[in-house]
Amino acid sequence: MNLEETVISLADQFGDLSDDPRKWDAFFTNLGKIGFGGFGAIVVIGFFWLIYTIVSKLMIGGAQPLFGLFLVLFLVFAALTLVYVIYNEANKDKKVERKPNATPELAAPDTDRLLTDPIREGIPSVIEETTELLKVETKTRKLQ
Repeated sequence: MNLEETVISLADQFGDLSDDPRKWDAFFTNLGKIGFGGFGAIVVIGFFWLIYTIVSKLMIGGAQPLFGLFLVLFLVFAALTLVYVIYNEANKDKKVERKPNATPELAAPDTDRLLTDPIREGIPSVIEETTELLKVETKTRKLQ
């Protein structure tokens, strides 16, 4: 098999991707977006097909209209919940990225300027004066 013509054709279509890994990154990012978009379109089409089937067979057909209504509402609210969860997860990532930039660092005050005289006395203890007020009875036994 001679694949040189195919390689040349692909190189012309996609450019020379072998040199820069960022080009590969961008290529696969775009490929992923296309794939995810196609998958999302199929899911949306399937969702509406399922709703149409429920409405036409159960509700309009008259077999079980209340059950059909329950299924339609269940599907609609399940889809809304899924959209809400995906939206919150996407925003959570953005909020984490913003936090380090949002809080500026506070400068510590220069404490050398606040002290004028050095402290020469020790800090008095809380129990120094109170121990003199205690009366201690000493009981000793004589050893034989």
